[in-house]
Amino acid sequence: MQPIGGAAACPTNKEPDFRGAPPLLPSPRPLGSATCTFWVLSLLLWLSCSFTPDMPFVELDTNLPAGRVPAGLEKRLCAATAAILSKPEDRVNVTVRPGLAMAMNGTTEPCAQLLISSIAVVGTAEDNRGHSARFFEFLTKELNLGQDRIIIRFFPLEPWQIGKKGTVMTFL
Repeated sequence: MQPIGGAAACPTNKEPDFRGAPPLLPSPRPLGSATCTFWVLSLLLWLSCSFTPDMPFVELDTNLPAGRVPAGLEKRLCAATAAILSKPEDRVNVTVRPGLAMAMNGTTEPCAQLLISSIAVVGTAEDNRGHSARFFEFLTKELNLGQDRIIIRFFPLEPWQIGKKGTVMTFL
């Protein structure tokens, strides 16, 4: 940013586009101006959301006996969750609980319930629709269950709801 009258200025696009349109950003203004403040706050918000050290939690409950749950499923579910939610695999927490007493849609036929909790990635219907499709694809193949025997529940989390290292994620 170039100083203007001793104050830092907002970045600007000095070159018009090929049609001679005006610059994308307004002309330089002092950092305290409303336009520049908006851009700076937007950038800070984006950075805080993009780099939050969050920890997705995935819990798979099923009435399938342990012997019918594929070996190593927890590791593959961890990798799939990282890919689906665009999170580092070393931040994903997975629990697989087989052999539970469960009923779904009025029957105790083999079924599974997936609970997904995370910061900033499971909060909208549009996001969850995409996540759901990918998790269903993974689970139907791994567990050999039809889509009508699987249910997924999404829980958005806030950083203050997760404790780690004697504090909460807000302060890490």
